Amino acid sequence: MNFADNWARVFVVITFLTLGESQIIGGIVPNLIAFGLFLGAIGYFASTGKMAEMFGWKRK
Repeated sequence: MNFADNWARVFVVITFLTLGESQIIGGIVPNLIAFGLFLGAIGYFASTGKMAEMFGWKRK
């Protein structure tokens, strides 16, 4: 894990914390935005971490 991965994780946590209140109050649009960010974060970390090595996705 490199320096950029750490900052990406910090960014994701801060984003989820700031959108946390609007999910309850705002309705469907903030929920869809947060869900998209959540899926994007899962995809990013799956494609850059140990899961990528397991599936052979990592560039050599």
